[in-house]
Amino acid sequence: MDYTGPYQYTLRIQGNKEERNIQNKLDAEGNIVSFISPVTLNKRPKIYILKDKENIIYIGYTSQSITNRLRYGINPKGAKGYSGYKWKVHEKLELLVFVFDKELIGNQNEEDKKYISFVEAIEAELVYLVRNKTGKWPENQNEIHFNNFEIEKAKLVAEELYKVIES
Repeated sequence: MDYTGPYQYTLRIQGNKEERNIQNKLDAEGNIVSFISPVTLNKRPKIYILKDKENIIYIGYTSQSITNRLRYGINPKGAKGYSGYKWKVHEKLELLVFVFDKELIGNQNEEDKKYISFVEAIEAELVYLVRNKTGKWPENQNEIHFNNFEIEKAKLVAEELYKVIES
């Protein structure tokens, strides 16, 4: 399983309850930055983790640009009753993004479906590891993509990621 990361940012979030947005993104040195490739690539699987100080509060999967995914989740248009991320109430969060190396063709392609299932299995195993090791689920987790696709391999990759995000 080839992936890169974590790409690390500090997010500063502002706005009222209904209209939140990311005010700025900071790098490890505290400089204001923009997201850059590969986290901005579309059709590239990513697992992203949000931390509030030492606590992991959310783990997500996306294959779209992290910019688009966060924008949609932090300031949703209310489509289908979706009110956005629960974590958007925080004012400062650490974001870690792992980018997987396979470029997807499309969700209907059988190879892509398998790869998406595998990365989603890693996401689920990572959420479970947080629960198992800390005694509680991530505070603002609102969904997990459960499946057993290549489960033993998914567990190994999840362990690798957990070691990195907990160090």
